[in-house]
Amino acid sequence: MGCGHPDFGRSQLAVLEHRRLPMKLHKVAVIGVLLICGSVAHADPRSEPSRAVTVEQAALMYRRGVMYDEGLGVQTDSAAAYRWYSLAAAQGHAESMNRIGILYATGRGLPQDYVAALGWFRLAAANGSMQALNNVANAYFHGLGVPQSYAMAATLLKGAAQRGDAAAQYRLGLLHDSGLGVARDSQLARELFERSATQGYAPAMVTLGRIYVEAIGVRRDSARGQALLRAALDHGIPSEL
Repeated sequence: MGCGHPDFGRSQLAVLEHRRLPMKLHKVAVIGVLLICGSVAHADPRSEPSRAVTVEQAALMYRRGVMYDEGLGVQTDSAAAYRWYSLAAAQGHAESMNRIGILYATGRGLPQDYVAALGWFRLAAANGSMQALNNVANAYFHGLGVPQSYAMAATLLKGAAQRGDAAAQYRLGLLHDSGLGVARDSQLARELFERSATQGYAPAMVTLGRIYVEAIGVRRDSARGQALLRAALDHGIPSEL
C-alpha cells in the first residue's frame, strides 16, 4: 500500500499506536509518517521518500542519516541526520532510534536532553539494539536522565553480556574489577575481559594486555600482553593508550 492509497496514512499510524510509543516519541514517529508521504523536492538528497517504506528502505534511510551524522561524503549536518533517523525510527528501525538518542544526549542538531535521550535508548533497546542497551546502562552509571545507580547499570550490562555483547562484557568486567554496583571479583572481571577480547573488542584487548604485561592478579606473560596490545592497535586504539 503506497502513499497514494487513501488508507496508507491511517494504516501506518495504526502500527504506531500498536507499538504504544511514549507520547513524545509517538509524536516524532507520526511526523516521520507524514514526511514519508509529504510533498518534498526529490532533487535534494536530504528530501524524504514518498512511497511505502519497506524494511530495506528503512535501512537505507538509516544509512543516509549516518552519512550526514558522520560527514561521509557529504557535509556534516546533524539536523538532516535527525530527519532521516526519524523516518527510519517511525518504521521501527532500532539503530535509528539509538542514533536519535545519541543526538539528544550530545546536543547535536537538537537541544541536549538526557531524559529524551534515555527514552529513545530504551525504545531502541526494546527493539533489539544492544548498543542502545549499553547506552541505557551508561545513563544509569552516570546518572544522566535518571538517578545514578551502579547496580542498575550492572544489571543491564549483565543482560547484554549474557547475550554475547562484547561492549557489555567489557564494561561489566570494569564494574566487577572496581566493585561498583556488584561484588568485587577480579577473576570474573578478567574472564569477562577475555570473552570481550576474543570477539575483537579493542578496549578489552588493551585492558587484558596490561593485566598480563603488568602481572595484575596473574602471572606475568609479556608475550601475550604485547600481542593483545598490538591487536588493539590494529583495531584502531591510539598508541598513547
